[in-house]
Amino acid sequence: MRESRLLDNLKIIRIFIGSPGGLDEERQAAHDVVNSVNRSHSEKWGLFFKLYGWENAVPGFTRPQSKINEDLDKCHYFIGILWNKWGSRPSTEVDGCTSGFEEEYLRSKDRIENGLMKDMAIYFKSIEVQEGMTPGEDIQKVFDFKKKCIDEKKVFFKSFSDANDFKNFIREKLEEIGWNETDLFHKDYNNKIEQNKESYERILPKENIAHEEWLFDDEVRYFINNLIQKTRDWEGTSPQEIARFRLIGTALNRQGNDESYLGNHDANLIFHKFRNVTFSKQELRALIDCGVMGFQHQNVPLWRWLSKDEDADGYWGRIKFLSVFGNDTEKKNSINILDLASQPIPSFDETINKKFVLRVWLSEEADSQVFDAAVSFLASNAEYGDLSLIEEFIEDIPLYRRTRVEVSVVGILSRSSLDSALKRLVEKEVDKIDPNLEEILFGSPQSLITETVISCLSAKSDSIRLRAVRVLYTRKEITLKTAEMLLTDSNYEIRLFAAERLKEIGHELSEDIIKKALQIPKSSNNLFGLFGTEADNSYYERYHLNRLAELDFNNLLDKVRGAGIFDDQQIFVLYKKYTSKVLDDIRENLNDLFEGHFDKRINEVKMSGGIDADFENRIRKLEEFQRSRLCANALTVLSDLRDSEDLPLFRKVLRGIEIKLNSQILMYISRFGDWSDISLLNRHKNHIENKTGLSISHKVEFVEQKAKTIIALGKERIADILELDLETPVRISLAKQLPKRVFLNLRDEVLLRELNRKEDGYRVVFALRCVQTLSKSRVTALLDGYVDSEDHRFYNSVHWLDLGAALPNDLAKIIAKKAISQR
Repeated sequence: MRESRLLDNLKIIRIFIGSPGGLDEERQAAHDVVNSVNRSHSEKWGLFFKLYGWENAVPGFTRPQSKINEDLDKCHYFIGILWNKWGSRPSTEVDGCTSGFEEEYLRSKDRIENGLMKDMAIYFKSIEVQEGMTPGEDIQKVFDFKKKCIDEKKVFFKSFSDANDFKNFIREKLEEIGWNETDLFHKDYNNKIEQNKESYERILPKENIAHEEWLFDDEVRYFINNLIQKTRDWEGTSPQEIARFRLIGTALNRQGNDESYLGNHDANLIFHKFRNVTFSKQELRALIDCGVMGFQHQNVPLWRWLSKDEDADGYWGRIKFLSVFGNDTEKKNSINILDLASQPIPSFDETINKKFVLRVWLSEEADSQVFDAAVSFLASNAEYGDLSLIEEFIEDIPLYRRTRVEVSVVGILSRSSLDSALKRLVEKEVDKIDPNLEEILFGSPQSLITETVISCLSAKSDSIRLRAVRVLYTRKEITLKTAEMLLTDSNYEIRLFAAERLKEIGHELSEDIIKKALQIPKSSNNLFGLFGTEADNSYYERYHLNRLAELDFNNLLDKVRGAGIFDDQQIFVLYKKYTSKVLDDIRENLNDLFEGHFDKRINEVKMSGGIDADFENRIRKLEEFQRSRLCANALTVLSDLRDSEDLPLFRKVLRGIEIKLNSQILMYISRFGDWSDISLLNRHKNHIENKTGLSISHKVEFVEQKAKTIIALGKERIADILELDLETPVRISLAKQLPKRVFLNLRDEVLLRELNRKEDGYRVVFALRCVQTLSKSRVTALLDGYVDSEDHRFYNSVHWLDLGAALPNDLAKIIAKKAISQR
């Protein structure tokens, strides 16, 4: 029922899919993509795709192809797929078409030439014919047809390799059709309302009624008068006029009616056509309400309407109202908007004050998403003077929500006293801390009092305890008793620190205790199944790496020699601690990618009778994996030397074997490499662990470092950087890190191209960086060019560009900065 009502309001686009047999998987893929595109795009486009083919033909007493042709004649577009079959004749006529596909193709081509069908596309699945072999009759016909398409240069066609490849092409084609069909390109309306005011004035009621008592503001009355004077022909109205008429109906919604919001498609259509038009107060409120409902996905405009609705509360009056009196979605999204704008807790009058608002947001009856949004808002925006009110309210809410509100108190206290904030966190047993707040609390450890840090060892949050242990370990403030207690902590990294501290103060533990303390039980076996274990040994291995690092050169060398084939950890410690002594060995092994070293190890074990031929074959299957680890470790050590003479060796390794990159290797390439090295980096895996120290493992954001490296290597060719095929997280980080001068110097055509990339998160960050770095006038010009372009547009790009175009420059930049920090 719901779907039928939906289809009543959508334009139906019929597409015929024609193919010979053998392409069932591709035909099903096309149906899947059509369903997916309909779910995600129908509402914003105002249209619905229906796919037709031989499956839809109803059996009858006529020629089968004739029944299929009846469906084809209803369609607006034709999509053909060919592979290794041409198909059989659809009739007994000697001079007729040689296959059903050919008849469908020629019929569609004729309909397009006569204006009865809009377009077609042909897709060829790749065929491999061995050299020297003659293709079969069917395949030759397909080849001949493809050559005909090439020669005529009239039909769009592409080749694909498999069903997944085909899915991507079909999606691209449907999106192209969708945007072309979407009626967003009428440009002749904006001045009609003003032109019609004179005729409207002549029919105004003569009664002396004050304007403020009228149901509609003048802007609405002018518009309705213009609309009702149109011809009865429905085609005389435009989509944007219908959208505004719906907006007016939405603005008049009252209690007792169904809850109603302007649809996303209509909201964007109104922005496209009417963004510079004066709206009535009622319409603006309805547009703001629509923008608030869609704020989570930023798929409808908001900021322009807020700027036009300015009142005694500035731009935020309606947002504050909805944060308290809206439905749950409106409340949650409004609180998030107020958070971005760094607004205080709303307060309207003596009755609807801050205490009233807190009760709405935090009570047991409050929706969980509203509650979570409020907690985050209070942590960032509540003032120190609000503490007593929040603490008073905490006593009245259920225990399961009380500790979450305490996060807000900790956030408020952290802005004036880290000591007070940490003490509160421990006292109230706060167990979940936002990473940003955690960084505020421990980002400047020299500012923390040791006694307070010690108290954090009893914190409920694992991450807070770990942060405290790191600080205390560095200060050598972990006592014997404390270390013994921490050895049973639920966090295994904390256990590692405890074991290290016990060793440091002369209480080294037995191997059995170390193994029990640091091995993490798990149910699955290790990657290769050759060396059975049912535990995660990463912390246990790190402990022993640290012990290796304590050895002198000769003893460590003995450990390396006795390690056997899989000696990468021992070699890494040797290379790291005694780099100058083994530097020639490092470079020599890297030069042949540790191939000679690996062979030598196998021969040593064979000579000792340690492995037989069968086991050697199994070991050989792991050779590339082991050599990859050895190469990555050796490059990491060389990176720290910062010797530019090693660059050719780095490049040789990166070309010769796939390794897990880490931050140190990237920093070396960033320092000494050039543009050509980017393609080398993109061939290798990401790795976020930083091996700068053996006692403490530092986690770094690998994605940020990779983006930073790319910027360093291509700082003089930013346009080329933007064209690189990058992982989405790296591209997003790139947008965050590009210097302000880059955005200032890039031409608008480049900026607009980036705002149209398919990666959703990247578009948002790029648009926000435009707001953050460019002048208001340039962002406005960019927005106008983007919205009025005939090309495909993404609603979230429009949403965030409008932030910079609509609001004052300083305020827009503050909001953009905070929005970027949350991504």
